[in-house]
Amino acid sequence: MKYNPFNPNSVVSTNLFAGRKRYIFQMIRKLEQVKMGMPSSFFLFGERGIGKTALAKLLKHIAESKDTMFGNLNFLTSYYTAEKGQTIGSVLQSSLNELTDRLPKTALEVLSTKLGAVFKNGKFSIGPFSLEMASQPTPEVVTILKDQIVSILSNIFISLKSSENQTNEKDGVLIIIDEMQNVSDLSLCAQLLRGIITTLDVKEMGLISFLLIGYDDAAFFEGDLSARRQFDTICLEVMSLEEAGEAMTKGFQAAGVGHDEHELRKNIIATGGYPHAIQLLAHNLLEEDNNDFIGQDDWNIALLRTALELQKKDFADMYHFETKPTVKESLLDVLAAVGKPLSKTELAEKSGVKNVYQYLPDLRKQGSIKQSQDGAKIELHSQLFRTSILLKILPRISEEGYLKNFIEEEFHSEIAK
Repeated sequence: MKYNPFNPNSVVSTNLFAGRKRYIFQMIRKLEQVKMGMPSSFFLFGERGIGKTALAKLLKHIAESKDTMFGNLNFLTSYYTAEKGQTIGSVLQSSLNELTDRLPKTALEVLSTKLGAVFKNGKFSIGPFSLEMASQPTPEVVTILKDQIVSILSNIFISLKSSENQTNEKDGVLIIIDEMQNVSDLSLCAQLLRGIITTLDVKEMGLISFLLIGYDDAAFFEGDLSARRQFDTICLEVMSLEEAGEAMTKGFQAAGVGHDEHELRKNIIATGGYPHAIQLLAHNLLEEDNNDFIGQDDWNIALLRTALELQKKDFADMYHFETKPTVKESLLDVLAAVGKPLSKTELAEKSGVKNVYQYLPDLRKQGSIKQSQDGAKIELHSQLFRTSILLKILPRISEEGYLKNFIEEEFHSEIAK
């Protein structure tokens, strides 16, 4: 059986990661500062499927790899995904316990001696922020938590310096927390983490970096706007067509198959630059291939297969594929049928929906549509999303003539080109 390196059900492996150089080097430069005792942290945000976790995974790999091409970094790292309703205290406790699995035995012995009841049986236990703690703790409890985390991290730094294995001395600590939107007391997080970072910095132990990941940074900083000084906010955008093509090409090479470069450049736009769509489409291309060469026929079948699969995955919250359509679906149907960006006025005219404006905010929020920079034009999320919608409404088109005139207009305009 042919090796297929594309796995749409997991995070992109570091050896297949492509593009995102601007973001990667931005964060590496900051981690180089952390090595010098200048704390620096990040809030990485963007819509679902944009590749946030994959980028964090790559940064984690670089941060602990001692690669001279990427700053020669050697951080102690942890990665933790917050569960729905979990408190920030519980999240931080779990993140710190992830670190203990990577600490040398001598460092664990130092921590046991220094921290007492806070560190037992090789794991941290942060007092008032137990799982039974109220979802909105008091300011006094937040202060206790801050002091405990500062004490733990300070002693981790000391224990690493006193470790017998000086040849593997760590540059600092990188704590990655994913799915921040799941944290129940999110409004407290910015103040708490700012306090931890600032206190360590004043103690000349600024060897700390937090990488937080979520859909939106606004709710996080709402609790403490001053925390923006400690965090670089990074809004992750879709991959360029060149980056998307590079990712696919890497995978094809790993699988030992050739490909038609013209077909790749022509069809890669269907993904809209979304990493998960790229992974799924590339996976299906290799599954369809039967002659070790990705050509036009493979693309045609894989695109349809991918569009159908995405109806139940990424696109499930963008369009009601399984339930009765609403006004929002009728607007999306028009955009799919027309096949090009429309102004709000044009969309209103073609759809027959008078008050188009009231539906656009929800459609933007759920990721169904994008707007041009000047806000004048509206278009669908991606070509794959358009194909998914057309496949859904195809029976109505053929049986009822639904939107058929728009589809014929688009077909004739393509022929004219």
